[in-house]
Amino acid sequence: MRTNDSLFTLRTLLIVTVSAVVMYIFVTSVQNNRLYELELVTRAQIAEQETTLVAIAEIVARNGADAVTESIVKDCTLAERTEFNALLGSLNSGLARSELVELERLFGRCGSFFAERKSVMVARLSREIGVYESFIEQAATIAGRDVSGDFKLAGWQTLSELETKQSDLFSELVQLQDEIIVALLTQEEGRATSLTDIQDRVTEVQENLTLANKQAATVREELFEL
Repeated sequence: MRTNDSLFTLRTLLIVTVSAVVMYIFVTSVQNNRLYELELVTRAQIAEQETTLVAIAEIVARNGADAVTESIVKDCTLAERTEFNALLGSLNSGLARSELVELERLFGRCGSFFAERKSVMVARLSREIGVYESFIEQAATIAGRDVSGDFKLAGWQTLSELETKQSDLFSELVQLQDEIIVALLTQEEGRATSLTDIQDRVTEVQENLTLANKQAATVREELFEL
């Protein structure tokens, strides 16, 4: 009788153990499948976001703008832009005082347009890289390891820094152009205003801008290579 009870107990324990193992395997399999599906969805989001980044980066590289930015940052009228470009192009050749006054007026309307547009596009690139990074962090959590290297995150962050640097230098160059016009006007008024310091700074900014542009081009080539 005791032998039968022992066998029954042993059989029961065996069934319970096997059931527990089967249930564990089943639950683990379901969890793994869900994690795998979630990882696939996340990687698809990363790929889609990368496509967005490439499109924006190409626009930023040519100092262009998308439809949203064009609706935010408005240029002066075509007639004003034409006159402004003509006067600005003749600045080194010498302008009459009346022309300098007109150039200064137009500068307030037209001078900062391209720098402002560049700034908005660079800010958008930075925001989209932030979204890209959040997707990668989610993928890393799912995978249980750092996957940033799989998606060249560091490269995108470097490009953002270089484009931001260019945008800042571009804005500074615009400010220096305005200072040159003001300096020329004060000279016309008989006040001694040296242009040497401003022109030296312009040269320095242009050199830094050229260097940052070359560095950004190199990073883009690495990011866009198939």
